[in-house]
Amino acid sequence: MIQAGWSRKVINQRIGRIKRIFKWAVSKQLVPAQVYHGIATVSGLQVGRTAAKETAPVKSVAKEIVAATLPYLTRHVSGLVRFQMLTGCRPGEACSVRRSDIEMTDPIWIYRPAHHKLAYRGKDHAIALGPLTQALLAEFPKGNADEFIFSPARGLAEIRSARAANRKTPKWPSHLQRNEQKRKKAPLRAPTERYRVESYARSIAMGVNKANVVRSNPTFNLTAPPVPHWHPNQLRHAHATKVRALYGLEAA
Repeated sequence: MIQAGWSRKVINQRIGRIKRIFKWAVSKQLVPAQVYHGIATVSGLQVGRTAAKETAPVKSVAKEIVAATLPYLTRHVSGLVRFQMLTGCRPGEACSVRRSDIEMTDPIWIYRPAHHKLAYRGKDHAIALGPLTQALLAEFPKGNADEFIFSPARGLAEIRSARAANRKTPKWPSHLQRNEQKRKKAPLRAPTERYRVESYARSIAMGVNKANVVRSNPTFNLTAPPVPHWHPNQLRHAHATKVRALYGLEAA
């Protein structure tokens, strides 16, 4: 694992996963108990005592960096970023938000994710949605309550609809026929109904790259420094940092 270039934390996570596999196997009487006891004695890699690389801790992202990236994101990815900034939820919880999971009876709405980190322990998880978050959700069409609010499929449909509406030349039958022939019947990467944490992070990285391409273009004569790369988990840290500054450590 070290030779593969994995970080110390990732290696410890993988080793812990292997231990849990054997623990489960013992509970199902698939392997002798002494096998798991032997594996359980394997300790994780310690800081400064291994050749595995160390990763930098996750820090908050400055609001100026987020603001510089937002214009280069699609409407749905921008909505995900703004939703996280306002609520401090985890990226997966933002990607999974549906109106059917939101209690809208009180002035402060409560979002209860169907799946969250501690659900397997029977713990409830409530995320408060204030007026600013409610206004954000109102920007997206109210369709089926079980549909994901931030959707790659609907985002792509909106882009194509806007492109067709802004078309300057008429749609000749020959053009429509040629486009139909060129269109893939079963594309390998069709847009899904919801974002995954990985695709969400890739979308942000693409937005950062687009922002830096524009900034490096001499035509625009921009003197601003390049936008550093950041990922969705930093938005959660940024929200916690803001809460701590306003209301103290206990509230954060």
